[in-house]
Amino acid sequence: MTCIASAFKAFCLSLLFVAAIASRQINRPKVFNVQRYGAKADGKTDNTKAFTNIWKSACTRKGGNSKIYVPKGTFYLGGVEFVGPCANKIEFAIDGTLLAPSNPRDIKNDTWIQFRYINNLIISGAGTLDGQGKESWPLNDCHKNPSCPKLAMVPLLNSFTYCFLI
Repeated sequence: MTCIASAFKAFCLSLLFVAAIASRQINRPKVFNVQRYGAKADGKTDNTKAFTNIWKSACTRKGGNSKIYVPKGTFYLGGVEFVGPCANKIEFAIDGTLLAPSNPRDIKNDTWIQFRYINNLIISGAGTLDGQGKESWPLNDCHKNPSCPKLAMVPLLNSFTYCFLI
């Protein structure tokens, strides 16, 4: 009888182990690497379209969470809006550098990078958002020119529920 009890305990422990492994696989987000969507880490190519397309894919994905991954490298990015609501939680993991245009007047929007109307967003990583402030501040002559053009802001987080910056 002890042999049967030990075998049953081993079977139950095996089932728990398999269930734990399976649940980890289920809870893993689908990773969307920006380079697989055509983004180039050369610091020159405008990657706005690639980032917009990857956002649409990650935001509308049903059946699990999404993770947009920006690997090491310098990704030039014109003005871009990431708009929700999304079908799931999204993590925006930045390990590379997002580089703004050197002339902020080249940004067509009011902001360089904008996240709006998103629930459950995580922005993480050891990367850099380089708004090229050193190059753009000399263009700000509003202190002596009352009709100066408005320069783009960097970045904007607007209308969130559960947003985490890690």
